[in-house]
Amino acid sequence: MVRLGAWRVALRIARRDALRAKGRSALIVAMIALPVLGVTGADVVHRSGQLSPAERVERVVGGADALVTALDPGRTVEQAPVAEDGAFAVQPRPGEQPTAEQLKGAGTDPVTLVGALLPPGSALTPARPGPETGATSPEGLVRTLTTEANLADPIWRGRIDLVEGRAPSAPHEVAVTRAFLDHSGLKPGGTTTVQGLERTTYTITGVVEHPDELGRVELVARPGELLDQLIAAQSADRPAAGKGPAERGAWLVRLPSGTALDWAEVQRFNAHGYTLTARSVALAPPPARAVPYYRDAFRLGDQATGKNTEVVVATVTGMALLEVALLAGPAFAVGARRSRRQLALLGAAGGRRTHVGAVVLGGGLVLGAVGAVAGVALGTGLVAALRPQIERVGGTRFGHFALPPLDLLAIAGIGLVTALLAAALPAVQAARRSVTAGLTGRDTVRGPSRWVTVGGVLLVAAGAVLAMYGAGAVQRDQPGIGGYDTRTLTVLGGSVTAELGLLLCTPMLVALVGRAAGRLPLGPRLALRDSARHRSRTAPAVAAVMAAVAGAVAIGVYTTSTDAENRRDYRPQAPYGAVQLTSHVDGPRLDRLRGELEKQLTGLGPRGDLAEVQYRFCDNCSSVVQLKGPVNLRGLGAPPHLAAGDATVLHNLFAVHDPAVEQALAAGKLLVFDKSLVGADGKAVMMLRGGSGTVQPGEVPKPDLQEVPVDAVLVDNPAAAGFAQGLVLPSVLPRLGLSAQPTGSVWLPATPPDRKSQQRAEAAAVRLDRMAELTIERGFQPKSDALTLALTGFAALVVLGAAGIATGLAAADSRQDQATLAAVGAPPRIRRTMAGLQCALIALLGALLGAANGFVPAVGLLKSRASGFGAKPALITAPWVELLVVVLVLPVVAGLLAALFTKSRIPLGRRLS
Repeated sequence: MVRLGAWRVALRIARRDALRAKGRSALIVAMIALPVLGVTGADVVHRSGQLSPAERVERVVGGADALVTALDPGRTVEQAPVAEDGAFAVQPRPGEQPTAEQLKGAGTDPVTLVGALLPPGSALTPARPGPETGATSPEGLVRTLTTEANLADPIWRGRIDLVEGRAPSAPHEVAVTRAFLDHSGLKPGGTTTVQGLERTTYTITGVVEHPDELGRVELVARPGELLDQLIAAQSADRPAAGKGPAERGAWLVRLPSGTALDWAEVQRFNAHGYTLTARSVALAPPPARAVPYYRDAFRLGDQATGKNTEVVVATVTGMALLEVALLAGPAFAVGARRSRRQLALLGAAGGRRTHVGAVVLGGGLVLGAVGAVAGVALGTGLVAALRPQIERVGGTRFGHFALPPLDLLAIAGIGLVTALLAAALPAVQAARRSVTAGLTGRDTVRGPSRWVTVGGVLLVAAGAVLAMYGAGAVQRDQPGIGGYDTRTLTVLGGSVTAELGLLLCTPMLVALVGRAAGRLPLGPRLALRDSARHRSRTAPAVAAVMAAVAGAVAIGVYTTSTDAENRRDYRPQAPYGAVQLTSHVDGPRLDRLRGELEKQLTGLGPRGDLAEVQYRFCDNCSSVVQLKGPVNLRGLGAPPHLAAGDATVLHNLFAVHDPAVEQALAAGKLLVFDKSLVGADGKAVMMLRGGSGTVQPGEVPKPDLQEVPVDAVLVDNPAAAGFAQGLVLPSVLPRLGLSAQPTGSVWLPATPPDRKSQQRAEAAAVRLDRMAELTIERGFQPKSDALTLALTGFAALVVLGAAGIATGLAAADSRQDQATLAAVGAPPRIRRTMAGLQCALIALLGALLGAANGFVPAVGLLKSRASGFGAKPALITAPWVELLVVVLVLPVVAGLLAALFTKSRIPLGRRLS
């Protein structure tokens, strides 16, 4: 036991050593401070983004007292205390009769009903969202959401904030979001027109933002100047269009002075099909057992969804701290070895072994405290300085700048404990070193412990079994720790156990590699034997590389596999690069529209005019014809239908180039691309719906569903089956009592047009047809490449850093051996060769172990996610390019850099015996 006075002396010696070796001390402080900085920044950002009840409700109701939304009038609704956090309409049971409230909600004017349910004297301000539309820009057309708000009224403050310019105050003035300006290229003071209202020019006077959705592309007009006119214009062009989001009413509510709403009032609104977010309820929410939504939403949704990423990030953070301990350990060992004569003198003067260990451990305490405090301070300051950029990237504003003292103290404590753990092994080794060995500079070499290796192997096996068991056998949604389900915690616990087992096996693996040195030339043989002999500096560096590579590979495999699954589930609308024009005009207008697009987009190639097969069962009555058979709605890029067109449509829309198929189409055959739609007799059955038209006297009424078998040619092409059920020539349809309704055209250029050209073409199209749509199939767009690249870069830095630290320690330790080699005539290049090969060995061994271990948590999490009801099998893929860079290229680069920066000349020194 070390007394307090001895600790004071030990800390004083450690402080002086740290000041004497400023370079090594700065390296250790930086290694401690960097992860503390990262964790501090992440914690401050996370806590600042956690809104208080007052901040959360302000972003929903603004300066009002409540927000009422007509979610589904006529059906019972269940909601969270803040309806925007979750709400749904309850499905009625078979045979269940509607309640009086449901009948009243379905048959009463919404404004009248809302006013009757609120306290007398309440004032309503419409807050309905408008439809999505197009707005003109210098490049053409940009898609945008719409709404109306009097931004001069404080009731909108907190819900929609004016951040630049002024609020619209005159007719035809609008405010837009920053994302609208970024997408359109416009600036405040510019003008734009709205698709469907091209005769009205709107002037942009200000910039607004939704604090909860900074990336929202939206145009905000004054009340009564946009939405009604826009909906009327869209309804005139699409008379059969169903209700859209613009017809879902919403109102901000100002209550009379002295009144408030309670949870019972919220449930009254829910019984009529309306949601109610009240400020008073949000600030004093009811107990969870009184909220039916919490009970029923758990049954309807997967509560573990979205947790995987958080758990992986937490695991990687823990692995980062482990890497710091492993990297800083050799650095403390450098200091202990360079100070071994001083420590030996301390022992010779009467100091006990505990005193020697306390000096080394005191170095960890001093440098760890400095690094932890510096990391917390820098992390906090960095978040404060970069707050606008962090909010913009995150897409939401902070509720407040949070500095939770307990969190920051815990993070600093973890950094300090990490430094102490890093210094623990060098302290034990220094305490065990004999005084004679310290004075003479000689160390005894011990073999690796077999029991430790056996324990490591058992941990690897147990961890792998536990992770796989958790992925496949543990039931989902069982409550765990910290809000995470038992399955996810089991998978990650097994992964961490396996990695700790590999850490324990590292010294034996290094020793086994050293046994192969006898068959190698002089330089590699010396490098391998030296690394195997001094496992106390080689093994931690290998383990640090392994931990870094394992974390990067785990998230790399997880994100790459997720991208592969998303690519598998992606359903394209047409072949890659296809340009599709959708328009419901016909005749000369459609021809002019096609010609204008071909003028705007050059190099489109041959045009295929596309039509939809329809069945007209009376005047102005028609239905879309489909083929009988199992219809996989998720497998079709568009609603299931039959397409009508020629061979060019066959090429452009289905990417089929087969002379036999083209001959069958020209002969009037129906081409079917899904074998499940063709019977054993080679016929496909057309379903003609609709027979309720006017019946003349003496006529037999047609059935509501007719099935017409026709000869079909099967083109077994699963990709083409996703674009339409089949294709037939328009000239064949009249014989079957059918017609072809033109729907547009399709082109298949060699390369898809760029997005600016698409904007210009869209603007030209809407000038001729306000409801025309232009789509370009660009294929699946992955979103995780930047993350995988960043993780690979992080792993590369750790690989190079760990290998470099271990190589520097080896150079410091082996000065006497190098002097002996020089004395017996070894060429100068031997020193460079040894340094390069040692560095490459550490990097290669750690990268191989880390790459293998990184697959365990990724595979476990992927299998866990894919084991839910109705889930598709998991796809396990790896970022092979990044893996090759980390496993093969980086070790070579590390070895070359070490050889390049190592001095060939060896200074001779004296030796004591």
